[in-house]
Amino acid sequence: MSHSFADPALVDRRRRSLRAVAEGDLPSRTMTIAGCEGRIEARILSKDLSGPATRLARIQAGWGSAVVGAFTADLELFVIRGSLVVAGERIGQYDYAAVEAGQVIGGIRAQSSTLALMMTSAPVRYDTSVGGLLSEPLIGLATGAPWEAVPELPGRFVRTLADGPNGGVWLAGAREWSNDDGPWHVHDSAEESFVLEGEFVVTERLGRYAGSELEAGKEETYRLGPGTYTFRLGGRAHAGPGSSSSELAIALHRMLGSRTVDWLDTRRPDR
Repeated sequence: MSHSFADPALVDRRRRSLRAVAEGDLPSRTMTIAGCEGRIEARILSKDLSGPATRLARIQAGWGSAVVGAFTADLELFVIRGSLVVAGERIGQYDYAAVEAGQVIGGIRAQSSTLALMMTSAPVRYDTSVGGLLSEPLIGLATGAPWEAVPELPGRFVRTLADGPNGGVWLAGAREWSNDDGPWHVHDSAEESFVLEGEFVVTERLGRYAGSELEAGKEETYRLGPGTYTFRLGGRAHAGPGSSSSELAIALHRMLGSRTVDWLDTRRPDR
């Protein structure tokens, strides 16, 4: 299914979901963070027009600062390729780190040219004038937890990375998954995902979840390959009948709020 393009930099994600956003379709913008040396080429994947944003960032080798400081907003990083050192902790492929606003750390540096998802809670700078005791960032390693099966969706697996400052962060995997007649599910809070490997096909019901069963409404199916991003508002049922994956598929998921899951009636309501 083809979709009209809307620049996520101009869409307020508090009011509108963004589905099947292909990173290659987005404009690249040069970004700097005051207090850090070097530049970042960033594509805005979604944005809350009050300040928070999620970007796909190509970070130059050597970017950052070796000086003690604190970010002025929450900063979350998920490495897709390359490596970063955050307060002395190295994070590599599929690892996650979070530094909360005002948390004093011993610097941050890109060890190599790095592709990462960068989530910020507001416009951010690195303040090197702060004092105080050094603290450790929140680190979630891809090797730190086992893959766990999702009983309701045979063929689906999750690997928890961290309970971040805004909500849970995890890897979602699938092996030749097909949800021909299984359940839909819905979250109370907004959720974003970015496909890393393989392909997911996701069916979504556009009406909001209301009560113990799924209300009738239009369905749409999205084909999500590597580099495809989705931001889904809370209350939208998804991954229902018609959803599937390639032989192997992996995506990053991040909640903006509580990681609740309601499993809905497996039957498709009358249209």
